[in-house]
Amino acid sequence: MKRVLTIKAKEGMVIAGDVYTDGGHLVITKGTVLDKEIIEKLKYYSVFDFFIVEESLISYEQDDLERMIFSDENVIGEDESYYKKIKQTEKFKKFEGMFNESVVKVEKSINDMVFRNSPIQVNELLEDVKKITQEFKPDVRLFDMVHCIEGYDDLTYVHSVNVALISRIISMWMKYSEEEQDMVTRGGLLHDIGKLMIPKDVITKPGRLTPTEYALVQSHPIHGYNILKNQDIDEHVKNCALMHHERCDGEGYPSKLAYNEIDPYARIVAIADVYDAMTSNRVYRAGLCPYDVISIFEENVEAYDPEVIMSVLERIANSYINNEVILNDDLEGKIVMVNKYKLGKPVVLVGGAYVDLSKEKNIRITALK
Repeated sequence: MKRVLTIKAKEGMVIAGDVYTDGGHLVITKGTVLDKEIIEKLKYYSVFDFFIVEESLISYEQDDLERMIFSDENVIGEDESYYKKIKQTEKFKKFEGMFNESVVKVEKSINDMVFRNSPIQVNELLEDVKKITQEFKPDVRLFDMVHCIEGYDDLTYVHSVNVALISRIISMWMKYSEEEQDMVTRGGLLHDIGKLMIPKDVITKPGRLTPTEYALVQSHPIHGYNILKNQDIDEHVKNCALMHHERCDGEGYPSKLAYNEIDPYARIVAIADVYDAMTSNRVYRAGLCPYDVISIFEENVEAYDPEVIMSVLERIANSYINNEVILNDDLEGKIVMVNKYKLGKPVVLVGGAYVDLSKEKNIRITALK
């Protein structure tokens, strides 16, 4: 079997194993043959990659992105991973404690608001996130620690804190004022609140959704806005709940808004939302390597705020210079230079030779070492 990016999915491919959402529920079952509706469903649920029966590759021509997919033998073992080293540090243990406290508060506050009609304590939640970014250097290493969080069955609230942290760091990189940083952090904390209003039998339904069910799930941004609209919070925060699935190329939902029509804070939360979904570990799949994530964003750059996304990708790519990596041919190397026109394909020093990955279609970074 072979792993394929959803953005490169083709009709006629055969699913080699059950496909799950980041929330852990079944979307597509093994043996399903892809059609347009199923591919759109995978994109909607932010399923970024999945396994197909390799024989089903015959019907289409492979290109660079399809060669860039993880194969089973290239997935680095957890015991050898870059992230294993992070988990063993005292710094991470302190981060984990602060993060877990924040998740508990987020879960209680959001549930109290949605199910008990209590006022949202968003400023209290904001302070927890601010403490983390004040305690730890707000750079990609903090993203790495977010990647290492595990042990939760319900990922809704973990994802909310992750997106809030990532959104705040992005706003700091963009040199937003502290007031603006606070605004985007609040938006990240509450962006997915509307999912709590979708019936569980729809959210957890195995197999294909009916058109009515599909439309219902796509309504969660509107539910989120309706939950927040009478709360004493800024309109920008409400817009983050409403617009975080809108895309600058007009291909998002629920309203197919274009760049200037999307709240600028929601444009940042949208990037943080997708980044967290791609990099987070799940029980059924490992998070993608940062360089795969960069390449996927580069392939879809028109969907995001161009100033923000390019600044974020450059910051992430540059942060790993001098980092040791593993390539898909099992060789190891060190990143020595970033190609600003192909950020996901840096120059790597391998055994004394400089390898420019932007010129090597069949070689890619599969893991940080």
